[in-house]
This record gives sequence, structure tokens and C-alpha cells, in this order.
Amino acid sequence: MKISCSSRAKDSWVPIQEHLDLHINTAEKYSNFKFSYDDIDSIYGQVGEYIPLYGGRPAVRPEISWRDITWIYDKGIGLKLTLQNKFITDKAYKESKPVLKKYNKKGNSIIVAIDKFAEYIKNDFPNYNIEASCIQDITNNEKLEQKVSLGLYDTIVLPIHCNDDIKFIESIKRKDLIRLFMNIECSYNCPSKVCYGITSKLNTEKTFEENSKRKFTCSLVDFGMERTFYKDDITWWKFYFDLPMYEKMGITKFKLVTPKEGQQRTALMYKKNRSWLIKKKK
Repeated sequence: MKISCSSRAKDSWVPIQEHLDLHINTAEKYSNFKFSYDDIDSIYGQVGEYIPLYGGRPAVRPEISWRDITWIYDKGIGLKLTLQNKFITDKAYKESKPVLKKYNKKGNSIIVAIDKFAEYIKNDFPNYNIEASCIQDITNNEKLEQKVSLGLYDTIVLPIHCNDDIKFIESIKRKDLIRLFMNIECSYNCPSKVCYGITSKLNTEKTFEENSKRKFTCSLVDFGMERTFYKDDITWWKFYFDLPMYEKMGITKFKLVTPKEGQQRTALMYKKNRSWLIKKKK
């Protein structure tokens, strides 16, 4: 079992060990699986240096300090850079190279949304493992086989809702490449995910401070686009998928988001909050 843990919602001065203990203890309490530091293959998030290729979520502050990185290296845990920006330019890539060179170490990873960027990394910084982000929206075998055929990726992360498509997961030939989410954030029931593209554009700012002043956009709050479902009977920050079931299918890589409601944006998943969200928009 190899687990990748989020550093989201962690302040850079908080020791990474404390944050990982949150992951471990919450999973042990509310799920049907247990894990330890030995099962963690990577920590993903934003390092002290601003990288204009950050993507996925807003890059507004560093989360992983150099002290944290030293600690995870000592534990045999890799650093994963979250560079899922959908608008890779030569200028942004050139500006990012010094940081990419700094962390170009065996055991470290980069998660990407664009195949061309994966090619750049494979050619220029071969020590990194390359992970296809869930942003790539690989939801069926045709898309998956096409992605595998490129020979660029060590790992492919499926969107969270694919966890519910048991037939698809069972049918996958290269299960060794697959990473599944084991808990959730708001993309689980969001059909449009407009934030990914907008966030990519905004994350091209040069500093965390500049970026923190920008407005990030949500499909539900800002555009009124509905979720695919609302389930008010679930406490989402306590929710985990059935890991042993996926292990029996041959899946060995998993991904955890920080189990905090604010970070997971689970307020967007409750129908009872719909009127509050509309009022917030106004």
C-alpha cells in the first residue's frame, strides 16, 4: 500500500509530523483501514518557493517548509509538487526550472495536468516520478489506455467519482499505475469543475501574496451550477471509501486529502446549505 497525503490546510510553521498524524489518526478512527509513516510514499502541496505552474487549488501560501522536507526525506517519504496548471507556457516553465532542479531527487514526484509538461519533466528532470492528475479526467478505459500508451506516467490518478464505478476499476489492465482517492473533496459531486482552469490562470502570479488577493471562482457559488448529488446524512470529513475492497481488486496506490471540512469544501455538498450559498453569492 502506498499513500499520498495532502499538506493542504497546513501552515508552514506546523511540523509535517503533526499534520500526518492528523491523517493517520482520523483514518484509523473513521475508516476500515490503518496506516503508518511507512505506508506513505509522498506528501503533496506547495513548497516555500512560488512556482507559477501550481494548479488544482489556489496557491496562496507555502505549506511545506524546508524543515518538513528534511523530516520526510529522513523517513523515506517523497515530496510531490502540485504543478497541475493547465496553461503551461515556455516563460512559466523557464521561471520554474530553478525550483524543479532543486527538488529533482529520486523518490520525489510531480503531478501534472498536461502531457506536454510531462514530456518536459521526463526529458529535463528524469529523477521525478510523474503523476497524471485527476484534473485530466480519465474516466473510462479508452482514455486510460490512451494515457498509458504515452509512456510518460508512473501513476495515474482517477477522479474521485470513479471510485463508485466498480466495473471500470475491475476492468483496468494496468492497476499498478492507478491511484484512487480514499476520502473526498468538493470535486466528488461537481460535474463542471470550472475552478481548475480559472485557478490555473490565477496561479501564474509570481508570489503567494499577490495570488492571495485574487478571486477564485466556484461553479456552484459563483455560477449556480448544481452538484450531481447532495447527501445531508453524511458527515463528509469523516467519510472514507472502502480501501480493503479496492486492494482486493489490485489497487495499491491511494490519495488522501486533509480531513478538515473547510479544506475539503464539503459545505458545497450539502443541500441544506444551498440557500446560504446563494445568499453568500449576493
